[in-house]
Amino acid sequence: MEPDSSLLMQADSAQLQQAAADNHRELFHLNAVIKGGEVTSASGLTWTYTGKGNGAEIVFPQLNEETADAVLDQLMEYYRSHIPNGVGCWSLAPAQPADLGIRLLARGFQPGWQPCWMALHLQQLPEDYTVPAGLQITADNNTSIADISGMPYGDDNGYMSGPLLQAFPEKAQRFLAVLNNTIVGQTCLFLTAGPLGNAGIYNVGVLPAYRKRGIGKALVHAVCAYARKKGYTYATLNANDMGRPVYQQLGFRIIGYGLTWWLMGQRFITHPHSPALVKIAEATGRGDIAALDAISNQLSTEELNTPLINKMSLIQLAAYCKQPTAAKWLVSKGAHYSALDAWDLGWRQQAAELLAHDPQEVNRRYYEWNGTLLHVAAERNDLELARLALSAGVDLSLQDTIYQGTGLGWAIFFKREAMADLIKKKLEETGGAVDK
Repeated sequence: MEPDSSLLMQADSAQLQQAAADNHRELFHLNAVIKGGEVTSASGLTWTYTGKGNGAEIVFPQLNEETADAVLDQLMEYYRSHIPNGVGCWSLAPAQPADLGIRLLARGFQPGWQPCWMALHLQQLPEDYTVPAGLQITADNNTSIADISGMPYGDDNGYMSGPLLQAFPEKAQRFLAVLNNTIVGQTCLFLTAGPLGNAGIYNVGVLPAYRKRGIGKALVHAVCAYARKKGYTYATLNANDMGRPVYQQLGFRIIGYGLTWWLMGQRFITHPHSPALVKIAEATGRGDIAALDAISNQLSTEELNTPLINKMSLIQLAAYCKQPTAAKWLVSKGAHYSALDAWDLGWRQQAAELLAHDPQEVNRRYYEWNGTLLHVAAERNDLELARLALSAGVDLSLQDTIYQGTGLGWAIFFKREAMADLIKKKLEETGGAVDK
């Protein structure tokens, strides 16, 4: 079929990113409504609610810098009264306004992951692709996959819910991969119309026991071929690190990266930030010392050391936003910092001094997984941080509380060979067992 001239035809990377954003926006909004929820808009911000206990989305805000704080405060009040099970905020890069992330962090959102937007001109889809032997891929919006253990995106709380698939088959189409009469994978397609109309691909997932057999690739090829027959010129998707090579083999190219933030748990309802704390946090993230001076008497030393809803301290917020001057201001007002905070702020000497002067500091636990400095170094592949932790005498037997791995185990898992060798050498010097 010839491409539909009413849809997106010729596009550069910026237009393709906007098309992908519009596809996400329409999908999230339609899914919320069909599940009996709400879509609310206010001055460049639109958000969804799909019922108590379900997730909610803020999709690609375009806020005015002068009114952004007031609109975000309205958003927070809305979710405090409706109580979703987590809120995600998606944005293209750069965000609008540019300091959107700082404003969200100041209200308790956590930093999220970076979407990788990819697109394929469907006329470039390989024609000589061979489906793995015995695999059948069928368009199926009716078969329930909620009870298939281990199926990625198999529950009904995803963006492509059962009610959506049933109500809008002309827009939302799911595909199932069946091998020897067993459903082993799925993906979904969402089709949008108009000048930015494109085929958005979602929920590409294969059961763990059937991965690395080409099933995911076959699913994506099938949905792209389907979209092309429907008259679409472009398919877009958001790729993770594992899926990216598969998509590139089919001709997808990276068109840009996005931004996300997440509001998790219920503390934003039970322990909302005071207006003064929001102002302090925003000024910290911007490195605005004049603003900090103007409101310095509104928070006590204890409050300056109380973590935000997202569990970041103000010092950690300053480090995340690369604002060492603001961090120094906070310290001058009595804020405390850890060795890792000092390291992240570029205060290498202070980090070493803190470890030297406080024997308990070297084995401090960080993040929800309770890793040591050595675990953090392994995750980040920071060899210098690992050397600092080792020289300070970090307990090499300590395990994180999620994966029960030592620092060496993490280094091996992440394939940090130089770091693993460094830790093994330390273990040999101290007579410790070289295990994971």
